[in-house]
Amino acid sequence: MPWTKERGLAGIYYEIKGSGPPLLFIHPPGMGHVTFRHQAEGLCRTHTVIQVDIRANGRSGMDDQPLSMALLADDVRRVLDAAGIRKTFLCGYSNGGSIVQEFAIRYPERTRGIVLLGGFSEVNSFLLRNEFRTGIIAARLRGMRTISEVLAAAHEKGARRKELADYVRRTSPAFLAELYDLGLHYKSTDRLHRITSPVLLVYGQCDYYVHHYRYIFQKHLRVSCDVIYVSMANHQLPTKHPKELNRILKEFTEKTRNREAHRQKRAVRQLGEDLPLI
Repeated sequence: MPWTKERGLAGIYYEIKGSGPPLLFIHPPGMGHVTFRHQAEGLCRTHTVIQVDIRANGRSGMDDQPLSMALLADDVRRVLDAAGIRKTFLCGYSNGGSIVQEFAIRYPERTRGIVLLGGFSEVNSFLLRNEFRTGIIAARLRGMRTISEVLAAAHEKGARRKELADYVRRTSPAFLAELYDLGLHYKSTDRLHRITSPVLLVYGQCDYYVHHYRYIFQKHLRVSCDVIYVSMANHQLPTKHPKELNRILKEFTEKTRNREAHRQKRAVRQLGEDLPLI
């Protein structure tokens, strides 16, 4: 069970499974790396799957640095350094996608491609704003049992539902409120042009209140941005539609790698044409 180990900095817990092109997953506040157990199980034969507990969530530690999205992106970079991974695909679920966007903006040289599940670049709708505010109020009232049961019931069944609820309760209510508040006020819209890697937006067909964000991404991004709607799905794509999501992730990473190979071949061919004859 590895953690990052820099002196004076929070130890960030992560798990690595499988082999192949790296694919790192970032969960929403409170839920922990167990959110992506279906992806770890389904993709480990073709990918190196990295699951992370963001700071003060799950098994990860905490330090005295002020919370910011830049700090959370830095934590991801520290995980990659600890794991010896130079460049990776990243997949962020819901507000975890905000961390992925910040990482891609700050570390383009470490980013191979990003996938946002129910992603948004800012909170600009009544329903999404209310969802964040409800989470903040519940956390400040120390209603962790209620929060954990609601999140677990929305995502899992049976024993896995209990496991997820128990994992959510590892997060302190005060820090969870901070994370929700950070997500509520985060905005990457005016910096999306700094993302240099391909982007894939995946939305549940029935997850209507975040569908309009696709137009914001497509307006501001200067890179390839594909959009997929998962039929008959709501927001909980990693746990409720794992087979379809895993297929989508495989296709995206393969398509991106093929594009990279094509560009490299073209660059080599161009170099050969430009060399002087001796």
